[in-house]
Amino acid sequence: MDLTLLKWVFLRVCLGIAVYLGLKKPSLLISLLVGAVALEISVTWFPLLEPLNSQSVFSLARILTCAIILAALWRLGVEQEKRQKLKGILSLFLSRALLIYLAVGTFSLLYSVGRGQTILQVVRLLTFFLLYLGVCLLAERQHALLPFQVVHWVGVALVPLALYEGMTSQRIWHLAVMVGHRANATFVDPNIFARYLVLAMVANLILQYFNQAVWKRCLYFGALCGLLGALAITLSRSGVVTLVIVLVLLLLLVPRQRMFQPIGLMVLIGAGIVAKWPIVWQRLLTIQDELGALSERKNLWRASWSMFTNHPILGVGLGGFQKMFITTYSSFGKSGQVTLSHTTLLTIAAELGILGLTALALIWLALIRTLRSLRSLDKNGFERYLPGVGYFLWILTIFISSQSEARFFEDPVLWVSMGMMLSLL
Repeated sequence: MDLTLLKWVFLRVCLGIAVYLGLKKPSLLISLLVGAVALEISVTWFPLLEPLNSQSVFSLARILTCAIILAALWRLGVEQEKRQKLKGILSLFLSRALLIYLAVGTFSLLYSVGRGQTILQVVRLLTFFLLYLGVCLLAERQHALLPFQVVHWVGVALVPLALYEGMTSQRIWHLAVMVGHRANATFVDPNIFARYLVLAMVANLILQYFNQAVWKRCLYFGALCGLLGALAITLSRSGVVTLVIVLVLLLLLVPRQRMFQPIGLMVLIGAGIVAKWPIVWQRLLTIQDELGALSERKNLWRASWSMFTNHPILGVGLGGFQKMFITTYSSFGKSGQVTLSHTTLLTIAAELGILGLTALALIWLALIRTLRSLRSLDKNGFERYLPGVGYFLWILTIFISSQSEARFFEDPVLWVSMGMMLSLL
């Protein structure tokens, strides 16, 4: 069969499944989405829409995102209780904080240096906000742990690919970023793969806590060791830093022996990996030198700070960093240098100024308040609070990782996590 025809057949099958689940089991789409995020390689499985676009506009994550939004709209149209629920969701502090950030970005159209790019970014934010609402409307509390299970086992399934790449230096996805012997599996970049592995490890620890059977805890711990080994093969410094911060915070939020035991053993095994594999230790030793070594990033950071100090209140406009960097602030760069900022905080500061940073702070404040509300609801247990902690740490993982590899508001797992937190209330 012709490859192009096969891709069209696969696209129709995926669309058919998405439509069926959207009508019959829409809550399952949420868990499938967080699993599909790991398959960035799926863009190569679908046909190109030439001459409209030389790159595929389809991926499993995009298809499922649209399916969740459309399923939620369908339910709103046929179910009165969903419309009432939507009113309640929009009245929550987190929803309002997200709308404020969206409004700030939309307002920047009035002064943005690149309005075309700003429009694209606003449309993207609006799409993800609709995804967030869709998750809030479709999520079922009895399936609160299902996204953790999907991310965990998808992460475990990618471990053999990481081992293969680490041993052979052969890439599964040849169009992905080639960075030495670092594994990237089905992701375009090793650091994004590392981020997903950290998400899977958080999910593993949450699931371990809820499993009392010894054999299940042993199975999960074995899987945890595999995920830790795969993280080592990515040689991602940002991934290791993110993991350490997240584990410390997890112990602070859930100070229980059942949580201390697997994390303690995990630390010992991690130390063994570092001692056994010198290249990992050498890579970690360069963390302190990273700022000086990455001269291109250093110039990007300086340009971001300069944009912020020159436009402190409003910024240069959502999505305007690249245009400003190659024009007004071209003195900070050089020919052939990366022109996109990879640091979320500095990008928001440069593009949306103090207004954008304030909106971001409101989002974090709303997330913390939501977590406290879940804790107060679970006076005698962790039935709601612990999954809420897991989703909160997923958001934190994405945020910390995005300080070196961007993709904060652009990561669907962020919006799914926020929606799932609210569904636990």
